[in-house]
Amino acid sequence: MKSRNRKILDLYLTLRNLILGSLRSFTKTYTKDDLSGSSLKKILVIRLDRIGDMVVTTPIFRALKENLPDVHVTALTNPVNNNIVINNPFIDCILVYDRENKHKSFNSRLTFFRSIRERKFDLVIDPYLDYELKTSFITRFVGNGFRLGFEFAGRGLFYNIRYNPNVFPVSTEKKHMIDYDLDLLTCIGVETEKRQPEIFLSSEEKAYNLLKKAGVNPEDRVIGIHPGGHYESQRWPINEFAAISDYLITHYGIKVILFAGREEKQLISEFKGHAAKAPVILEDLSLREFMSALSYCSLFLCNNSGPLHIATALNIPTVSTMGPTIPYHWWPRGKNHIVLREDVDCSPCKKGICETHECMKLITTNDFIAAVERQIKDLNISPSTNNSLTV
Repeated sequence: MKSRNRKILDLYLTLRNLILGSLRSFTKTYTKDDLSGSSLKKILVIRLDRIGDMVVTTPIFRALKENLPDVHVTALTNPVNNNIVINNPFIDCILVYDRENKHKSFNSRLTFFRSIRERKFDLVIDPYLDYELKTSFITRFVGNGFRLGFEFAGRGLFYNIRYNPNVFPVSTEKKHMIDYDLDLLTCIGVETEKRQPEIFLSSEEKAYNLLKKAGVNPEDRVIGIHPGGHYESQRWPINEFAAISDYLITHYGIKVILFAGREEKQLISEFKGHAAKAPVILEDLSLREFMSALSYCSLFLCNNSGPLHIATALNIPTVSTMGPTIPYHWWPRGKNHIVLREDVDCSPCKKGICETHECMKLITTNDFIAAVERQIKDLNISPSTNNSLTV
């Protein structure tokens, strides 16, 4: 049964959709036929949310450049997710909106967005598909010409080229977010079969220096673990990850790297408290440093989070948990990924904190080990001679 807060949210969104939808009839709209005679020289893509969202947006940039090779593509990012698109050969310019520091005041924000509007982009694309209106307002303000976005919960009012993904009030299609993003481009006549996210590391970032300093040798087989997640409800119990780490170290004699972000000190402390064997710990890494180290892992174990999507973009095999998230929207795209998920009555949900955590607790250590063993078999990693741990 829906909670009272969820019912209120649904009512608000329905009313907002009706009101903004009625205003939409007074705005001029365009189709790809209207663009056929126009010359798109400058395109802006807006992505101001989390790391995983930016990762799944990367196929947009390739699709634009491969279909419109002469167009100048700019990405509007934030100080964190801009790391995903650094060195991307399909992006000509990266702009960073730093709302917590450089653009904290109203005047600084106004000046920043005015400077974007003065660039006179022929097309502004907003691939955000959720309830907030922030990027809708930004798109309307900076977009002098064509504005492309989703017809969702009243957001279509702010665009003059719209795509209806049929997900409001409920989803009628089980599609990946990458597919929604690329469907959006069909409104301007851009189509592609290349639907894999991608991240580009420089030659310096591909060097082994970071792992060498941590005591990992080039000939070592490495498995990475990141037990964090944006929301508490997305995290499998950390003692379970510690048990997996112990199993790998003891059973395979393999190097296990525990990754932790700069704000995850507590995570490291809890992991150490549960682990019998000490993994290699890499903490206080920048996002680009994390990606560099992750690129050397043979396998990555994690929850559904930004690092999972980074691993898929780097073509690293994964085993991950997926609890309250809508699975078909965020399943890791590509081959060699195993997702552990238990379907319970209250899932999927949007709770950041869950009282029962049932969907995650139902995933057992043995379930996870079985999935890891499947991946290890494909990677041709053999057990060590000292095999004494059972879980």
